[in-house]
Amino acid sequence: MKELILGFVQGATEFLPISSSGHLALFSRLMSLPSNLTFFAFLHLATFLAVFVLLWQDISSILIGLVRMDKNYWILASKIIVSSVPAGVVGLLFEEKVESVILSQKLVGIFFLLTAIALWASDRFAGQKTMMSISYKDAFIIGLFQAFAILPGISRSGFTLIGALLIGMTRIEAFKYSFLMSLPVTLAAGLLKLPEIHITGITMLSFGGALFSGFLSLIVLRYLTISAHLKYFSFYLIIPAILSFLVR
Repeated sequence: MKELILGFVQGATEFLPISSSGHLALFSRLMSLPSNLTFFAFLHLATFLAVFVLLWQDISSILIGLVRMDKNYWILASKIIVSSVPAGVVGLLFEEKVESVILSQKLVGIFFLLTAIALWASDRFAGQKTMMSISYKDAFIIGLFQAFAILPGISRSGFTLIGALLIGMTRIEAFKYSFLMSLPVTLAAGLLKLPEIHITGITMLSFGGALFSGFLSLIVLRYLTISAHLKYFSFYLIIPAILSFLVR
């Protein structure tokens, strides 16, 4: 049952800009479960599928464009790869240190507060750039924002959206790009840990819970991103931040 709860928590918080890793660390502590990074990485496959379903039209357009050797889509795909590199490098080099950060729940609380401040400021930013018109430099900058999200309490979706808005993307394009660039990272994270997972009925229920709640949270985030209301999450993040300072 506790693993099923963690599945729902993973799905709901993976896409909402409130940090899934921070919430999983907090809920694991509250429910006296070990912070199992292997299990958390497996749940990334569920959230990968949620993004794949919601953005299927954009994903299929890119795939068809690549097959047809459309230069614009090949450039877009290469930008997505550039955006994925920083997080991949940081993840490979600092995974063990992230585990030690999870052991310090108070530090996670500080990162929750940093995410809250960043989201509060993000509604002021936006521009006219599209996924097709951003430069490779822009793509790399967004990737750097994603790399910060390796820290539990720092939201991947929140920080990549902030990065995309800062470099001048429109809100809907920032939303799409943020989650398209998440696909390589979440897929790799899940597949790398898949051989270590012991598949049980509870494990698959957790997977299903993460998929269902992830899809719903994506729809909510798309609406709040377009309507420039990400700051609402800033108020919410005060709660897990306070809990992180209180739990032992």
